Amino acid sequence: MTSETVLPMPDIFSSKRILCIQPHYDDNDIGAAGTLALLQEKGAELYYLTATDDLMGVVDASLSDEDAARALKHDQHAAGEIIGVKEQAWCGFPDAGDYDYFALRADFLKHIRMIKPDFVFTADPWLTYEAHRDHIQTGLAASEAVMFAGLTKIASSDQKVDAAYTGHRINGVAFYFTREPNYVTDISSTWGKKVSSLRCYKAQFEDAGMEQLVRSLTTMSERVAEGQAFNYGEPLKILHPGALHCGI
Repeated sequence: MTSETVLPMPDIFSSKRILCIQPHYDDNDIGAAGTLALLQEKGAELYYLTATDDLMGVVDASLSDEDAARALKHDQHAAGEIIGVKEQAWCGFPDAGDYDYFALRADFLKHIRMIKPDFVFTADPWLTYEAHRDHIQTGLAASEAVMFAGLTKIASSDQKVDAAYTGHRINGVAFYFTREPNYVTDISSTWGKKVSSLRCYKAQFEDAGMEQLVRSLTTMSERVAEGQAFNYGEPLKILHPGALHCGI
């Protein structure tokens, strides 16, 4: 028996428009910045959507929520300039808070129907031992939104968007933060961009914490590249949207 789907793995490098749905401001870049920078260099448009306000992760506890939010967005914009992100958007759900899952999914549906991506990146909600509910809910809601995007009886958070939506094809979903990758991107040429983007997140990491993150990611990226003809790799679980239901 195998856990792999019989559907073919979609080609991420055929993507022209990619929506990256993350729990917190830095997750897309921690999990997939090397791949995303490479895709952008090859002509893909990148759109980032952040589920939560990420206020619980700000290291300077003396900042007001308003100042913390400004600092977070400043950092994210700086990182986005390095990776080549075209647009950033935020849902604003409370970080590590009590928010409605279906409202989250409805917001994701709105952005999918507005942007019409041909690929969606998000955190793997089935990561073994993942304890952060924001990651689980974001990854699962993003997966459902991909599956339900064409079913217009399932409402998004914006009736006008739903009324204007005429359908489109989503070729695949790429999960980062996964322990079951089926693809490793050669990010040797964009490793520098990945690290530089991460160093922008000063509101969320003190210097020592950032250096530990970079060391850990370096070790992981070198490990997944072992035996390959490249130095740094980024693991992803890439699925056809049809594989998100009934294990086909």
